[in-house]
Amino acid sequence: MRYEEFIKNTIDEFVAKGKIDEAAFPDMEIYMDQAETFLNRELAVYKNSEKDKVITKTMIGNYVKHNMLPRPVNKKYSKDHLILLTLIFYMKGTFQMEEIEKIMKPLIDNYNSEFDDKIDIAALYKGILEVHEAEQDALAKSISSVIKNSKNYLMESEVSDDDMLELFMLIVNLSLKADAQKFLAHKLLQEYILKPKQKKQKEG
Repeated sequence: MRYEEFIKNTIDEFVAKGKIDEAAFPDMEIYMDQAETFLNRELAVYKNSEKDKVITKTMIGNYVKHNMLPRPVNKKYSKDHLILLTLIFYMKGTFQMEEIEKIMKPLIDNYNSEFDDKIDIAALYKGILEVHEAEQDALAKSISSVIKNSKNYLMESEVSDDDMLELFMLIVNLSLKADAQKFLAHKLLQEYILKPKQKKQKEG
């Protein structure tokens, strides 16, 4: 299989299975091992092999310990818990645990508050996916453009016209795009979450 066909099939699989639909989360409360099973099934596209786990019970316990996830009630996890776990999974490729803790803090504080109006976690998650859907629609076109431009460059330049070099250029360009998005995400974290907190600590 040529890499163009492979990347097309991979994009199709990722668009279809890379994000958990809001309606797929169970409305009932479930135990940790059931939560682990559910998330590993729904996020299986991220596994490198069948034996891999994208979420483990140890990870879930650590997220609760580090206040990234509300404590379960009677050892049971609700739909909100599962959605928050999924959001943590989406972010952990970009941020370290302590950074995710700071990003999640407003949601966790609101969830645990007895006075604040409750944020609808499911509606928030649904909104995130709706915004992201447009990005997914553009993903295949963006990568096709990179492949086309790489082929044109290699044909027109003195660099050897070779599938290996096309693939190399595609991998590096994908990495550059991921780095740019990661850079922007970290800048937002620094400017609007970390700096205000540091300012408050100095004033206090």
